[in-house]
Amino acid sequence: MAEQAIDKATLVNRALIKLGQAATFSIDDESHISGKVDAVWPDLVAHCFGLHDWTFCRQTFRLTRLDLEPENGWRYRFALPGGRIGDTLKVLADPRRDVPLRDFTLEGDDLFADVDAVWVRCKVERNPSSWDPAFRAAFTTALAGALAVPIQSDQDLEATFWQQAFGTPSQGGAGGLFGRLISQNVASDPPDSASRWRDPLTDARYS
Repeated sequence: MAEQAIDKATLVNRALIKLGQAATFSIDDESHISGKVDAVWPDLVAHCFGLHDWTFCRQTFRLTRLDLEPENGWRYRFALPGGRIGDTLKVLADPRRDVPLRDFTLEGDDLFADVDAVWVRCKVERNPSSWDPAFRAAFTTALAGALAVPIQSDQDLEATFWQQAFGTPSQGGAGGLFGRLISQNVASDPPDSASRWRDPLTDARYS
């Protein structure tokens, strides 16, 4: 038996079950619940994706160089990719090396640099089916908190689920289920080390 696809409706219904509600939400639903879901969903997605540089929603793009001649002193002008979430995570002159390009500037949806090829790493929106399973579970808990007041005017449940998802106020939103996920994600892909590329063989290869 094929596994049911996980989509927005799946996560909303899981959140409703946490609230003790019937799991009756569907994407084409026009009930009072649908309007409340639509009111909280995009902001919550933006909040949860913005907590960390999640590896499952990263993507590296080679930028398209524009023919328009820059008027700000830079040699080349590039178009940033559409569909990205937030600011670029890293700008690279060589996608094989995780060494950031430092000499560039951003203006609107354009990037300016003096090198003729540039790659950027961004966060991009993914369908819930592509989310890490643990991220989905944490998001569902947060969604239950976000819906607790709009659906059943329960501030206690809102606080309970919000703390489970994000930790206590003193943790600044970096605790709870999401805090543990951030720690695991960092451990699986540590930030750049100053000595990461500093060995004779690597330096010789890329010199």
